[in-house]
Amino acid sequence: MEISGELIDPRGEVVVDHAALAPRRGHTQGPVTIGFLVNEFNPSSGPDFTRYTEVLEREFRHRLEVDAVVRQHKPVLSRPAGDDLLASYRACAGVVNGLAK
Repeated sequence: MEISGELIDPRGEVVVDHAALAPRRGHTQGPVTIGFLVNEFNPSSGPDFTRYTEVLEREFRHRLEVDAVVRQHKPVLSRPAGDDLLASYRACAGVVNGLAK
């Protein structure tokens, strides 16, 4: 059996939509709004993702022209975010969602 030296992506041809990528320094059209969705409001133990988002916010502000931040917490860890919560992120250029463990 002969093995080909070519890598084949199982998705077929992948086209990157550069307009859909997150903002980069020098590529934004003015100030941007970024969002953080924290999956667990009061962690019972371990690291706190809310504090981590504050560190990320400082880094984003250093790298991008950030004019506003939306930071929300899901009311219940095990349930999806509701439509009203997700609607608060509509103006965001990007949203970081997470849970620190």
